[in-house]
Amino acid sequence: MLPVFKHFLRAKRPRYESRAYTHNRGKQAGIVLQIASSNIYRFGDSNIAAPVFRDVRWVVKEGENWAVIGSGSNQKTALLQTLRGHLRIAPPPPPPGGLFPFLSDPPRDPHDNVALVSFAHRPHTYGGAFYDYTARYGAVREEDKITLRESVFGDYDFLNIWPKAYIEVKTPEEIAAEQVKKGIFEDLTAKLGLTSLLDLPMVALSNGQTRRARIVKAIMSEPELLLLDEPLTGLDVNSRQTLLSVLESLHSTRTPRIIMGLRKQDPIPPWISHLALVKDGQILTGVKADVLNQEAMDAAQEVASRTSTLNHDRARIQEDGKPVVVLKNVNVVYGSRKVLSSINWTIREGQRWHLQGANGSGKTTLMSIITGDHPQSYTQRGESYLELFSRARPKISTPHLRSLIGIVSPELANAYPRRAKTSVWEVIGTGFDGAFVPGGKNGVGIGLEGELTDDVVQWRVNRIREVLSGLGPSSWASKGAHNEGKMSKADEAFSKRDFVDLSAGEQNVVLLMRALVGRPQLVLLDEVWSGMDDAMVRAGRRYLCKGGVGPDQAVVVISHWEEEVPWGGEDGLRRFRLEEGSGKET
Repeated sequence: MLPVFKHFLRAKRPRYESRAYTHNRGKQAGIVLQIASSNIYRFGDSNIAAPVFRDVRWVVKEGENWAVIGSGSNQKTALLQTLRGHLRIAPPPPPPGGLFPFLSDPPRDPHDNVALVSFAHRPHTYGGAFYDYTARYGAVREEDKITLRESVFGDYDFLNIWPKAYIEVKTPEEIAAEQVKKGIFEDLTAKLGLTSLLDLPMVALSNGQTRRARIVKAIMSEPELLLLDEPLTGLDVNSRQTLLSVLESLHSTRTPRIIMGLRKQDPIPPWISHLALVKDGQILTGVKADVLNQEAMDAAQEVASRTSTLNHDRARIQEDGKPVVVLKNVNVVYGSRKVLSSINWTIREGQRWHLQGANGSGKTTLMSIITGDHPQSYTQRGESYLELFSRARPKISTPHLRSLIGIVSPELANAYPRRAKTSVWEVIGTGFDGAFVPGGKNGVGIGLEGELTDDVVQWRVNRIREVLSGLGPSSWASKGAHNEGKMSKADEAFSKRDFVDLSAGEQNVVLLMRALVGRPQLVLLDEVWSGMDDAMVRAGRRYLCKGGVGPDQAVVVISHWEEEVPWGGEDGLRRFRLEEGSGKET
């Protein structure tokens, strides 16, 4: 056990003795969670409607270590959201214990004691409009940049962020409790590698670093049960192991109890003892080995299918295409801090690259230089040089650049507008011009120089139909059966749905279609499979390997997971690794 948590438990003992360790008596003693023979519905649906989950039987006992694994991200997330009261359980778990018996003696409100941190969905605070995610690179003065300490942890008086005049006078007991919380905070931030980042501006932090900070914030709110949905996504290998070690220590001391939601491709931590496997509206629960044994046959078939898919019709990757991106001694500097240092990298037509690097190594900044979003992409002069599509960066307009680069990234997925009445077809159509607002005849854009000819409009219409056929619902069907090159009725119906009403996984598939539809010269796939279920991932990998990107297009995959890259070394895949701002081909 981490030393600070021993201190934490001693300091909290009166509270725990009064609730978590004195109610272990009677029929429901030691039960954390119980759902018995119930269906789960969306609110507003009657009991004769199709349930989200059918005949759910799930009991979690004290001392068990659970993970929820979903073949579909939206179903896994829906199950975790059920525990937060976002879906309806019928019949509901009976009193006296209800859904959470461990909170029943003395009674505590689950809304105050059960917390959910999800990385699978866009925050609701963004609303329906687009926000300029590239603006994060434009801040110049340090005093204009809010720090991690201020942004995420500003509510904690013990950090002395705000003037003492604004802090209430506290009793000796409250001051002692604050000191305990300060020790917990310092221990958590040190363990998760955040201490040195606390006073850096939020704009300078990677996705993985901000994810770890959100987890610390959730732990500091002192829930008795913490639900973490996809906490490993976007973390490098070292960060994953560190986080899992901290979570194991917290769970073992019930400070708090933790249930993790994992994607099917995520490694299951060794300390997890029980699984809830979500698949096709059913939930299989039990001891880890038993659940995995029952799924072994399906898993073997999926691996065989995936291997067959990836080895079929693969074209040898070109090594002598024209340069698409040329970086020579590229640097990005904030004051005295170098984010990128003397990067030399050439990306050519037809090449497939895997960009690697730990959280905070500079991957996102490097991508922003290539896409032209970073202001310092304009300032690479003299010995530092940036060439995009055979032109120096200042000589190519940003709108034109966006039409030449297809991109999928967590920032874009969060920022893309969710306006009502904007259809899937229209969202895909914005990919031709790299825009964010649909428009033009048939929803295929207006082009960079005004009105499009009828021939171009027709080509764009046909191209949207092609990507919908290759990546739409018919391609997710069981066994991957679909009519390649021809839209099915399911694809047609999907194209008319409102983008805002789709699940997170479906939205990410649509944004992948948007990135590919214009056949851009460069495709950047950053955490491309985030939120997608297994069938969507298989369809996407199959499409990319079987003509979804052509021999004249360059592709860079940014991922911490080697297995997420559709191509391998046998195909000529190349790797570029960043370490503390420096980069080299490996």
